[in-house]
Amino acid sequence: MKRIIKNKYIIVTFLCIITYLAYLKMMRIYPFGEYSILKCDLYQQYINFFGYLKEIIINGKSVVFSWNLGLANNFYTTFAYYLMSPLNLFVVFFDYTNMDIFVEVITFIKITLMANFMVLFLDKSYQYKCREAVMFGIIYAFSSYVICYSFHIMWLDSLYMLPIILLLVDKYIENGKIWPFILNLSYAILTNYYIGYIVAFFSGIYYLARYFVLRQKQGIRKFLKDLSKFIFAIAISFVIGMIVILPSILQLKGKMSADVEIIKIDLDKIRLFVNVIFNNYIYMFTQKSCFIFSSTLTIVLLPMYYLNKKISIREKIGFTMIIVFLLLPIISPFLNKLWHAFTTPNCFNYRYSFTLIFTLILMAAREFQNRKYNDWWHFIASFAVFAILTLIEILFLKRGYLESDGYTVSMKSIIFSCIIYLIMFILIYLIWMLDNYIKNKSEKIIIIQKNPYNYKKIIKPFIGVLSTIIVISDLLIGAKSGQNNNDKYFKREIVTQYDEFMKYFLNKLENPELERIVFEPDNYGSNMSLKYGYSNIGFFTSARNRETLKAMYRLGYNVQMDEQLWMTSYSGTFLNYDIAGVKYYITKNRLEDNEIYGFEFEEKYDDLYIYKNKNFFNIGYYLKENIAESYNPFKMQNEFIDGLLNYDDEKSNQEVKDTSKEIYFQNVEKSNVLECKKNIIFDDKTQEYTIEYKIKAKKDCNIYISSDYDLQVYINGEPVFKNYSNIWSTETGIKQIKYLHENEELEFKVVTKQNLELLYIYVSNNEVIQKVFDSKNQNHFDNVIINKNGLTGNVSFKDDGYLCLGIAYDKCWRIYVDRKRDKN
Repeated sequence: MKRIIKNKYIIVTFLCIITYLAYLKMMRIYPFGEYSILKCDLYQQYINFFGYLKEIIINGKSVVFSWNLGLANNFYTTFAYYLMSPLNLFVVFFDYTNMDIFVEVITFIKITLMANFMVLFLDKSYQYKCREAVMFGIIYAFSSYVICYSFHIMWLDSLYMLPIILLLVDKYIENGKIWPFILNLSYAILTNYYIGYIVAFFSGIYYLARYFVLRQKQGIRKFLKDLSKFIFAIAISFVIGMIVILPSILQLKGKMSADVEIIKIDLDKIRLFVNVIFNNYIYMFTQKSCFIFSSTLTIVLLPMYYLNKKISIREKIGFTMIIVFLLLPIISPFLNKLWHAFTTPNCFNYRYSFTLIFTLILMAAREFQNRKYNDWWHFIASFAVFAILTLIEILFLKRGYLESDGYTVSMKSIIFSCIIYLIMFILIYLIWMLDNYIKNKSEKIIIIQKNPYNYKKIIKPFIGVLSTIIVISDLLIGAKSGQNNNDKYFKREIVTQYDEFMKYFLNKLENPELERIVFEPDNYGSNMSLKYGYSNIGFFTSARNRETLKAMYRLGYNVQMDEQLWMTSYSGTFLNYDIAGVKYYITKNRLEDNEIYGFEFEEKYDDLYIYKNKNFFNIGYYLKENIAESYNPFKMQNEFIDGLLNYDDEKSNQEVKDTSKEIYFQNVEKSNVLECKKNIIFDDKTQEYTIEYKIKAKKDCNIYISSDYDLQVYINGEPVFKNYSNIWSTETGIKQIKYLHENEELEFKVVTKQNLELLYIYVSNNEVIQKVFDSKNQNHFDNVIINKNGLTGNVSFKDDGYLCLGIAYDKCWRIYVDRKRDKN
C-alpha cells in the first residue's frame, strides 16, 4: 500500500483529479455550477458530431455520408478530422441530453494521459525518477495551450501522444528500433491528422537536437543513414494515416499554398508576445502571438537552465535551436505556413505552440532535476530576467501596445504576476538551499547533516507539498485569467433548451431526413440537425467541400465569406428554401404574413413559432436546362425558375410563358412590381457611397440585397444588419431587406465603399413566381427510400432535361438508372 501511495503515476493522476475539479469549481461548470464545459466550436460543432457518432455506433448510421449534415453531405472527412479518437467510443454511455458530461469525462482522461505520459517521458528519457517530476506533468497538462484550446478536444490526443513519441525518438537513437515510433506516430496522425502533422514535424526537429547531444562521436555517414531511416519512418506513418488524410485532401483541395513571404516583421505580434509569457496572459492575444505560458515555475527555472553546470553545452545549444525555430514563425509567414502544412489557419494562428510549451517545460524540468549544481548568483540572474521582462510589459502597457480587441492587461494583473513570481522564487531558492547546504558561521555545521531525519521525513515532504499547491494554484490563476477573456462557456440550460421541443416536433414528421427544417432561434446551432436527427440547409465544419459551398454562395445561399467554414440555414430568398426542400421554419419571433413568402403559420409550442412551406420541392425534381454561373445570384435564380416551367402543359399560364426571365426577380430600378426613386451620394472624406431609395409597392413583394463586400442598410436611421460580409458573419449572400404589402411605402439607404456594379438590389414578383410553382413539371421522385449511403426512387421525364437532387454535390456519388451505372 505504501508503494502505491508513493507511486508517481498514482500521485500525478490524483493531482489531475484535484486540479481538474478545482478548475470546474472555479469556472462554475457542472456539477459545481450552472455552466457546461461547452464553448465556442465545442458547442457549435463537436457536441453534435458526438451525437451523430453515437448513432453510427448504436443504430448503424453511415460513416461516409450523413442525411443530417446540412443538405446531406459527405461525412467521412468530418469523421476523420473530429471523431477518430478511440476515447470517443465512451459516447455510447451518454444520452444527447448529457453529452456535455461526456465531454467533461474524456477531457479529463486526455489531460490525465498528458500528465502521466510527461512523467513517463522524463523518467525514461532523462532518468528523472523522483516524485517531484509529477509537477512538470501537471504543468504540461494544464498549460495555457491546453486550457485555452481544450474545446478543440480532438487536438488533445496528439498532445498526450507527444511525450510518448519523443520517448520513442530517444529509444530509436539509443537502440535503432524504429517500429514503436512508427506505430505511435501513426496513432497520433489517425486521431487528428492536423495536429498529428505538427507532432511529426516537431519529432523531426527534436530528433536532430537529441542526435546532436547523444551521438557526439558518430560520423556524417552514420548520421545520414540514421536520419534517412527516421524520415522514412515518418513517411510510413503518413502512409498508414492516408486512410483519413487522402480523402480529406481531396475534399479540401485548393487550400494549400506556398506563395508567402519569408520574413515579415509585425511589431504588434512581437509586442503581444511579451504578455503571453506571464500568467496574466489574455486569450485574445494568442490570435496574434503563440502560447508560451506554462506556469511561473518555468519562468523561474529557464534562465538558470543556461547557467547550470551539470547540463551539457550541447544540450543547451540543441534545445535553444529548437526554441529559435519555434519562435521564427512570429516573423516568418512562410515558416508559420510550414508548421500548418502550407495552409492558412482561419484563426488560432499558432496551433503548433504546444511544442514550444513542451520544450520550455522540458528545459525547466532538466534544471530542477539538476538544481544542486546551481550557484546563488544564478537566482539573481533569473530574477533580473523576470524584472526586465516585467518592465517591458509595463512599458508596453503604458504605451497602449497591449490592447487587442477591446482587452488590455491591467497593472493589477501585472502586480499579481509579480507576487506569484516572488512566492515561487523564494520557494525554489529554499528548496535549493535545503538540497545543498547552509553553513552556520559560528558552529560550522551543515544543517542537513545535523538533522537528516527532520529533513527527509518532515521538511522535504512539506516543501514538496507546498510547492505542488503553489504550482497548481498558479496554473489555476492563469487559467482563470485566460478564460475570463475567452469565448464564454454556455450555460447548461442553453445546451439543453431545445431537447423537449425537438422530441415533440420530430415525432410529428414522417421522415425528418427529407422534410427539411430551418431552426432559426439558435445562431450557434448549425450542426444541431446531427444531434437531433433531422436535415436542414446549414452546417459548420472545417472538413467541408469548398467548391460546393462556393457554388451555393453564387446561388444566393449564406456562406461564411473568407474560408467557407459554414453555410447558414436561414439563407437567401424564399426560393433558396424552396429548392432545398425546406418544409418547416421554426423561429422565436413571429413572422409577418408572407415575411418569408410561402411559409404559413401552423402552430406555437412554448415560445417557438412553427411555419410550414406550401412551395417546398421534393428531393428530386425536373429542370429543363443547366444554369450558367453568374456573379449576380438573382440572374441564376431567374434562370432556375424559368427552367422549372413545363411548356408542354396546356394549363401553363400564358403570361408566364411569354415574358422575360427577368420577371421573377427584378432590379428595383426596372421593376413593374414597385415604384422606385434612387439617389447616389459620394463622400470624398470617407470614400463611401450612400444610395438612397424611395419605394412604393404595387404588389406584395420581398426586397433583397446581395454583395460580395461589406455594406450596411439603414431603415429610419437604424441598421438592418449587424455585420454584413464580415469574416464571422452569417449575413452574407442574399439577405432580405423587407417584405412589403401592396401600396406600402419604404425609404432606406445603403452605405458601402465598394464597387456599385457588384451591388444587387432586387425585388421578387411573388405572384408570377407562384404561377411557375403551380405549373412546374410535376414529374419528380416518387416512392423515395433513403438507405445508409444513398436513396432510390422512381421518376420518368417526357423531354430531355436534368434530374435535380436537393443534395450537396460530391464526387463520391454514383448514379444508377434502371440499375445500370450512369457513366456520365
